[in-house]
Order: sequence, then C-alpha cells, then structure tokens
Amino acid sequence: MAGAGALVVALFWTGVHGIAAVQSPMPDGQVQQTNPTGPPPLFGETPDPRDPAQRQRLEKMEKARQADRQQQLVRDTDKLLGLAKELKEEVNKSNKDMLSIDVVKKAAEIEKLAKSVKERMRG
Repeated sequence: MAGAGALVVALFWTGVHGIAAVQSPMPDGQVQQTNPTGPPPLFGETPDPRDPAQRQRLEKMEKARQADRQQQLVRDTDKLLGLAKELKEEVNKSNKDMLSIDVVKKAAEIEKLAKSVKERMRG
C-alpha cells in the first residue's frame, strides 16, 4: 500500500488468534492508532475476556441487571402480598354457597404473578 492517504494495517498472529493494529494518517501527518483489541463485539458476539475494559463493562452491566431483577422481585412480591390480602378479605365476605367471579379472577392473577416471581428467582 502506498501513498499518504493509505490505510496501513499490521496483522500479528499469535497462535490461532490474531491481534490487529490499525493506523490511519491524520490531516497533519500524525498517525492515529486504534485500540489493539479491536472494536467492541457486535450484537450476539462473545466479548474478548482478555480485554479489561470489556470485562469491566460486562461486570457493570451484570450488576445493573441483578439490581433491576431484585427491585422487580420486591415490587412483585409486594403486589403478591397485597393481592393475597384482598383475596382473603373477599373469601371472608363470601359464604359456603356462593363464590364470586372476582375471587376466582384474583386467585388466577395471584397464580400468574407467583409463577412469574418463581421464574425470576430461578434465573
């Protein structure tokens, strides 16, 4: 590759993995070097665990996901408790011969929310 505007790429092979260093000329003749580990991984690609910056980003994202998951669990369990109290009140108001549709709907809502909480706790 020749010329002042040419892109110079040096590729060094270390075993199976290669590390590329990319240089491009700046307008004033200086050379700008990019990150030798390359660009961040694309969506769906596995990040390079050797890159400390990527590892830090992943750890930060994981902590944020865990904190969000915990907050959602707290909200859902609070809602579950409230629904269970409402169900108890409605069952106490009913008699042995009559059960309202609202009680059945509330029980189904509780069941759905409890299943969601259970799945979130597992994963």
